[in-house]
Amino acid sequence: MIPGIGGRDPAAPRLPVWLLVGWIALVLSASLYPFDWDWGRLLAGLRDGLPRLQVWTPPSRRDTVVNLLLYVPFGLLGALALDARGKGLGRLVWPVAGAAALSLAVEIAQHALPPRDPALADWVFNTVSAAAGVVLAVVWRALPHSRFGVVRDPSTGRGALDAGAALGVLAALWIAAHLAPFVPRLRPGRVSAAIEASLALELSPSRVFAWLACYLVLAAGLRAAVRWRSFWSVLLSATLASLGLRLLFVGQQLSPDEVLGALIALPTVALLGIGRLRWDPTPAFRAACLAVLVAGLWPSAGPVAGATDTAWLPFAELAGAASDPGSLPAIERLFLGIGLAWLAWGSRTRRLTPLLIVFAVAALVEFLQQWVPGRLPDTTDLAALLIGAALVQAAPPSTHRP
Repeated sequence: MIPGIGGRDPAAPRLPVWLLVGWIALVLSASLYPFDWDWGRLLAGLRDGLPRLQVWTPPSRRDTVVNLLLYVPFGLLGALALDARGKGLGRLVWPVAGAAALSLAVEIAQHALPPRDPALADWVFNTVSAAAGVVLAVVWRALPHSRFGVVRDPSTGRGALDAGAALGVLAALWIAAHLAPFVPRLRPGRVSAAIEASLALELSPSRVFAWLACYLVLAAGLRAAVRWRSFWSVLLSATLASLGLRLLFVGQQLSPDEVLGALIALPTVALLGIGRLRWDPTPAFRAACLAVLVAGLWPSAGPVAGATDTAWLPFAELAGAASDPGSLPAIERLFLGIGLAWLAWGSRTRRLTPLLIVFAVAALVEFLQQWVPGRLPDTTDLAALLIGAALVQAAPPSTHRP
C-alpha cells in the first residue's frame, strides 16, 4: 500500500525513526566537525570534572540561533516515532530526555576537538529546542487537516494531492521569501532603485533551475487548492504577484534567475499536464528532481569566501556562515525541500520509493559538488527534506477522495 493512498501505510510508523536517525547524523556532523580528535584533551577534561560545562558563559547570537533551531526536528521526530508506542507523558518526555543526553554527549566529545568550544549554554538551548519540537508535534497532530499525501481514484489510478496543511506551510514560506521583512517601499524612487538594482544582478544558471523546481512545486500546490478550470488564471496571477512583490518590499530584489525560472516553468507545467482535470503529480515530481540535480551540479563563478570544504551546519547562512553561492536563500531552500517531500509522498515510481529517490538526488548532488567549481557542499537541502518528510508523516491520514 502506498503511503497516503487508501489508508495508512503499514510501514509508515517506521518512517519517523529513520528520519530521526538521519537528523541525528546531521546533528553529529554539524557538532563534531572537523573530526580532528585529540583524546588527550578529553581525558584531561574528564579528569578536571569538565569545568566548561559547570559555568554559564553567555553565548553569541550565532550560537544561540543555531542551538535553538538544531534540535527542534529531533523533538518533532522523536514524538512522532513514539506516537504509536508511547503512552501518556512518555512520548513527550522521552524525546526531550534523549535530546538532552545526545547534546550532553556532544558537549563532552567536543573536549577532544580543539576548534570546538563546549558550553553549558549550548546544552540548555539544545534541550529547550527539543522541547519546542515536541510541542510542535503535539500542535501539528491536533490540527484538523489531512495528510500531505495523495488519494487515488480507483477507476483511473490517477491521484490528486491533498490541499491540507502542506499548502499552509508552503504558502507561509513562499510569502515570507517574497515579502520579508514585510516593510513596503512607499516611495516611487525606492521602487525605481529596486528595479535598477535587480537589473544589475548577474544571471546564475544554477539558481534558474532551482527556481524552476520551486515554481513546479508552487504549481502543484495551486492545482491541489483550486479547481482545474481556474488553475491557469490563479497560477499566472500568483507568478506575476510573486515577481512584482519583490520590487515593492524593502530588502527584496527581483533576480533574473527567478524571472527566467518562472518563464521556463509555465510551459513545463503545461507539458506536464498539471492543469488538466485528471492529473498525476508524478511527472511534476520527476521534473523537479531533474531540475534540482542540474541546479546542484552547475558550476558557479568564483570561489566561496571564507568557506571550508563542506558546510556541515544546516542553514548555515542563518547563523552568518558561508553558504553555497549557487544555491537559493535559506527560506526558498526550505520551501523547495518541504515541497519536494510533499510531491514525493503523492507520486508513484516502480522500483524505488519517491521519497528515497529525492533523498538520493540531494545526497548525490552534495557528494559531487566537491568537484564542481565554485560550489560548496552543505547539508541544508538534506535537512529541508528531512523536515518536509517529518511534516508529511506527522499529518493525520487523509479522508478526502477525488
